[in-house]
Amino acid sequence: MHVGEAYLQTLSLNKNATFDEVREAYQDLVMVWHPDRFLHNPRLYKKAEAKLKEFNQAYSYLKSHQSRSRKAAPHQSKTAPPARSKTPKKRHGMACPWLTFSDAAYILNHYSFEAVAPKAAGHQTFHSGPFVLDICNQPAEVILSVPCDSVHAFDRILLSIPCKSQGHFQQEEAKQLLHLLQDQGR
Repeated sequence: MHVGEAYLQTLSLNKNATFDEVREAYQDLVMVWHPDRFLHNPRLYKKAEAKLKEFNQAYSYLKSHQSRSRKAAPHQSKTAPPARSKTPKKRHGMACPWLTFSDAAYILNHYSFEAVAPKAAGHQTFHSGPFVLDICNQPAEVILSVPCDSVHAFDRILLSIPCKSQGHFQQEEAKQLLHLLQDQGR
């Protein structure tokens, strides 16, 4: 097996993968295996460090190999890459650094949040497991996050929602999430 093919397999890709697919796979795997997600478990932390090292080595090799192939083929057009969309891509079973409204609704339906000391008038913070929920009543605004320092034990949902994820919801979405939070008190 060629070295490049082995590195592609490390990133769970086939030999026909484009560099954009390589980059995306690398970013997804780093998100899932980042050692900060496993601070509470030394064994998993070491395993995550080793995995991250493998992914970094594979990505570094494939990136440099891709750069050399571009230099070797100067006849290709030098058009600017397409502008990136500001809207996040949809998830396809991999972890992402943001929380969608459906993630937030699921979390509020399955986790019991408890209020902590109010920050200021009209602002309130709630905690549940690895989640922190900050709300503002006027205007309606909800921020749901998973700060790494709040993770004290494994929670299955963290397999699909990594540390440092955050969702920012306003207006109608915020009102719906606040309603779900109020339903917990009943």
